[in-house]
Amino acid sequence: MAGQNTEGEVLREVHLKISPQYATIVVVPKAEEARDKQFPHNLHNAAELFLRAGMVENAEKLKDSTDKMISLYADNPDGKTGVMIGQGCVCWNCGFCGLPKDFKEENTKSPPGPCSGCNESEQINWLRVTQKQGTKVSDMPWIEVTPLSEEEAKKKKDAVLAAKRAEVEAGVKKAIEERAAAEKSAKKE
Repeated sequence: MAGQNTEGEVLREVHLKISPQYATIVVVPKAEEARDKQFPHNLHNAAELFLRAGMVENAEKLKDSTDKMISLYADNPDGKTGVMIGQGCVCWNCGFCGLPKDFKEENTKSPPGPCSGCNESEQINWLRVTQKQGTKVSDMPWIEVTPLSEEEAKKKKDAVLAAKRAEVEAGVKKAIEERAAAEKSAKKE
């Protein structure tokens, strides 16, 4: 709900629907963060922290990037779509969650980063995607769609534009035919 305070500053209330699955994605603290009672334990806590701090864009980016990963698992990758798997991270600078830039499996023992969203390399933590099966908790990899190369992105964009153009042309052709038929019918009367 939006309102206005006495200084003319616009206030807004933000509602961000977060899946309960976010609580199963653990934020791994760095050594100096391990004893901090305020440290967010999972992505659900991280989204709440962003919202309390007024960092709405960060919370939205966290939600968007995490929802994409959850959707990939829910859709059961088809083997045709290129995906990358590994250990994800959360960036406190921009809210991005996903594989760090130039991710390599052997880098999971070192500090995470840089962030694929903003290149931040300090304010970033590893994530552990967990799944509970009965009483056992197992780790799962972070999964995301492989980004398209510039050439692939251009081909995809061109194909989408060509399909839209064909759809518009078909609609115009149909409208012209219907109008001609209506005019022919009107002349007969």
